[in-house]
Amino acid sequence: MLDALNSKRAAWSCALMLVLAVMAWCTLAAPRAAAQAETGVICVATFADRNANGLRDEGEGPLAGVNVNLSTGGAIIATHITEEGETEYCFERLLRGIYTVTFTESPLYRITTPREGTFALDAGQRLTIDAFGAFPIGPAGLRAEMIAQASAAQQDKPLDTSTRLLLATGGAAVVMMFMVGLGAVTLGLLDWRRQRRQRRLRQRRRPVPPPPSDWLRPPGWA
Repeated sequence: MLDALNSKRAAWSCALMLVLAVMAWCTLAAPRAAAQAETGVICVATFADRNANGLRDEGEGPLAGVNVNLSTGGAIIATHITEEGETEYCFERLLRGIYTVTFTESPLYRITTPREGTFALDAGQRLTIDAFGAFPIGPAGLRAEMIAQASAAQQDKPLDTSTRLLLATGGAAVVMMFMVGLGAVTLGLLDWRRQRRQRRLRQRRRPVPPPPSDWLRPPGWA
């Protein structure tokens, strides 16, 4: 009877110790889990760098139409295109980790500041990165640039030294071939005239055959 009572007491003691251990572990793990579940924020901004100096000067407002990508681990997890008058945009509900912010290129503006950066985000942190700046071109400016490039491509460019030397050599070779051909034709004509003159002289110097002997006889002579 006494042994059974001691066994029950020992079982209850072990159960109580197990419950206390579980409660202590939960108490210690709860703040860590809460910290891991707490999210952070990364905020970005843009400005129209109208003097293209890479700095945000007074009067330079936000730049619309900029595509911003947020990636982690080599994969893009969020993207945003800035709107007209938007001074700042924040990527929210981000877990603790390493993130890369990339501003993509566009023919509508010329980038004047770094376009990519990698940042470490802690739990509950609000991270505001340096504003992205670019010189705005716009549709009208882009059209003007395309027209100027097309006009420049149509203009004759001066020939370099090697090209001019090649053209001069080719021209000299053509002239030489023409002169050789002309000389051959001239010599052929002269030779033909010489041979014709010699034939005429031979014909003049050929002896005249004597007349037949019976042409002086009167008709009827034997």
